[in-house]
Amino acid sequence: MKIISLITLFAYSSIATAGVHCSEKIRGAILHKNSNVYFTTDTTCESWCQIKWTGEGDKNRALSMLIASKTTDKSITFYWENISSCDVKNVTYESPGYIVY
Repeated sequence: MKIISLITLFAYSSIATAGVHCSEKIRGAILHKNSNVYFTTDTTCESWCQIKWTGEGDKNRALSMLIASKTTDKSITFYWENISSCDVKNVTYESPGYIVY
């Protein structure tokens, strides 16, 4: 019984730290000559984050979402896989798992 409880506790703690959804405002976005998209936000990306997705179409759509968010002054939601709280700052050039607008 104790083993099952420990396994259950471990499973739930792993899920809890697996990632976080953060609603953020875009401060700036750059389409660099190296074809990468970089951006800053008001919360987790005070230093530059980037879209590290492989498809050029995916990067273009992500840039469009960033621009729409910035021009309308609406928050955008990022799924960050490597942080567990929206109070944590991402490392420079971190890439979101996905974006919701």
